[in-house]
Amino acid sequence: MEVRKLANSNVSVIEPKQKKTSTQPGRHNYEMKVHRRRLAAIGVLFAIVLFVLGSQIVKARMTYSSTQQSIVVSQKKLNKQKAVQSDLKVEINQLKDTNYLEKFIREKYMYSKPGELIYNLPDSVNKIQK
Repeated sequence: MEVRKLANSNVSVIEPKQKKTSTQPGRHNYEMKVHRRRLAAIGVLFAIVLFVLGSQIVKARMTYSSTQQSIVVSQKKLNKQKAVQSDLKVEINQLKDTNYLEKFIREKYMYSKPGELIYNLPDSVNKIQK
């Protein structure tokens, strides 16, 4: 700030200093280029970090979904095996019953009681009668 006194007066006027033009005329352009370069470098760095983190998220999501699919498949297999196990337990309990055991052996192995006559009918006749 410059202080200037008016003629024949006690009043002073304060005026701002004039901006000095730089001694180097290309200095402003150089500074703008440097700022642009720095901004571009920071942008590229940010893009690389964003890409790396994004790819990690995508990989984690793919791993999660494949794990979920394998869990679903394993649950289906487990339910199937539990159903088979319960059927086998029922069959074990039925085989402990002598009447069922005799019937099962007669049908599967074609055994008969002494003096009993067995007739084999074709399957198509049995299906028609049912």
